[in-house]
Amino acid sequence: MKSKLATLVAVALLAGAGSAIAGPRIVTDLAAFRSGPGVTFMPILAIPPKTVVEVRGHIGGWSRVVYAGNVGFVASSLLARPAIVAPVVAVPAPVVAVPAAIVTAPAPAPLF
Repeated sequence: MKSKLATLVAVALLAGAGSAIAGPRIVTDLAAFRSGPGVTFMPILAIPPKTVVEVRGHIGGWSRVVYAGNVGFVASSLLARPAIVAPVVAVPAPVVAVPAAIVTAPAPAPLF
């Protein structure tokens, strides 16, 4: 009996591990930031599109997120992974030595 229980617990943990991927996400549309995971929970505020939130876990189709220092829930379907963009590395321009121009004074004008 203990081995069956241990197996069930291990399967439940493994099944939940794949859905509990945390990290930054981008809100794709106006999203209700709710006090709990579901439409029965009152919206606290609205998160505008293109806002980055930090996902801390998942419950069903809802993501537990941190937004503006508050923890709440947003429908997972309204969140997308940010595009991975290679960092831009500034390469300094090569330094080229330019010889100083030789400045000569104009010849004096003839006096006659």
